[in-house]
Amino acid sequence: MSILTALIAIVAGGIVMAPAASAALPNGCGQLTNGHLCISGPTPNPGTYTSSYTRYGADGEITVRLGIETKIERTGQMSGTAWIGYKKTQNGYAALTRYTIMDTEVCIRAIMEHGGNKYISQWRC
Repeated sequence: MSILTALIAIVAGGIVMAPAASAALPNGCGQLTNGHLCISGPTPNPGTYTSSYTRYGADGEITVRLGIETKIERTGQMSGTAWIGYKKTQNGYAALTRYTIMDTEVCIRAIMEHGGNKYISQWRC
């Protein structure tokens, strides 16, 4: 079964979750049906984090809403969601950054909205 067919859709909640990270993608990325969504930054330290979406195999550019979510690693309790803003892809790529305060017990992931669906990357702890 390929990564693309392994995509899990939670239709009731409107969330499309990325499957386990592919070996070809860095830590904090998730494979989507037509691209990948990633979080990068100085985990688990305070600093600038980037939520990015790379789109491939599709015609035209799209506008996406990018943000971040955090959770407490030990308990799994969500500790925050922050939308950074909207960005139109250029050559299939969109990224926005935000300064975020982190500590050693917090995990972070990228979130994206497009077409009424929410997409998430893998957690980075």
